Amino acid sequence: MSEAAPAALERALQLTIDMLDAAAGSNWDRVSQLDAERERQLRQHRAGPLSENDRQIVAALRRHNQTLLAHAEAARATVKQQLDQHHYNHRALRSYISSSR
Repeated sequence: MSEAAPAALERALQLTIDMLDAAAGSNWDRVSQLDAERERQLRQHRAGPLSENDRQIVAALRRHNQTLLAHAEAARATVKQQLDQHHYNHRALRSYISSSR
C-alpha cells in the first residue's frame, strides 16, 4: 500500500472531526463542503488489506459518522417542528382573518 493511502485515511478522519464541529455549530453548509473533501480522500484509499492503524481509523470514522447522523437527524427534527409550527400559525392567522370579516 502506498503512503498516500494511510495519509488519505488520516485526512478523512480529521475532516470528519471537523464535520462534527461544524454540525455542533449547525453549520450544515460547512459540513457539506467537508464531506465532499472527505469523499475525495476516501476514494484515494485503495481496497486491500488494512493495517491495524487503518482499522482503528476506519472504526473511528464509523463512530464519528454515527454521531454526525445523529446531529443531522436532530437538526431535521427541529426544522420539521419549526415548519409544522409555521403551518399551524399560518392556518390560525387565516382563520382569524376569515372570522373577522
